[in-house]
Amino acid sequence: MNLKRLLLMVLFFFSISFFIPRTSKAVDLQDVLTSEDSIVVKIQEGIEYFFAFRIEKKVEVLEKHAEKRLVRAQGYAEEGNNEKVQNSLQNYLQIKEKQNNLLGKTNDGDVLGAVTERTIEQQKTIEVIKTKIDVDVKQQVIQVQEQVVNQVAERIVEVNGSEGQTEFFQKVEHVWAPGTGPGGESGVVIEGGTMQFAPGTSAGGTSGADIQNVVVESGEGSGGGSETTVVEGGN
Repeated sequence: MNLKRLLLMVLFFFSISFFIPRTSKAVDLQDVLTSEDSIVVKIQEGIEYFFAFRIEKKVEVLEKHAEKRLVRAQGYAEEGNNEKVQNSLQNYLQIKEKQNNLLGKTNDGDVLGAVTERTIEQQKTIEVIKTKIDVDVKQQVIQVQEQVVNQVAERIVEVNGSEGQTEFFQKVEHVWAPGTGPGGESGVVIEGGTMQFAPGTSAGGTSGADIQNVVVESGEGSGGGSETTVVEGGN
């Protein structure tokens, strides 16, 4: 975004702010100012992202924008508006994908660690949303979870290796299947380089989503060749 375009966006934003109060009878002002589809919100977020000059700061800004979508999605779920829940979560996914692309440009472990922790917390919000929506919408929400979790997991492998990824998967699974945390009777078991889930507790069941297969190159094996570890989901 160049400076000329930014200035035009700022001017447009202030122009809208003058006209909206006069037409508030036909438009819900609160929705105009907070909806993720609102041009006002898009301009505000675009300006905030533009002035976050460092990659680390841009990642942080995108995290805030993503979480705003989850808050909106939860509100729509409470209202029973399944269509808007889907729209908000798709928007959330798009922001997380943009953030993931930025993470590919930095090896800062602290930045990735912050994203990892926030992504786990976001799963808790999504789990609440899933209890309040229709079954067909729930399946689409699960797909969003899978995509976000797996793309973060891929970044973790690049920075922290397969052990960091396994720990991340365990924490996510604990959210997706409450009460089945790592090391518990029904928890995640690491055996022979494969992540396994006890019957009835995998994220592919009624309590969560699927962790997709991720191939991890883990260095040389005992025979001197390259050793490959496959982390598999519950299906």
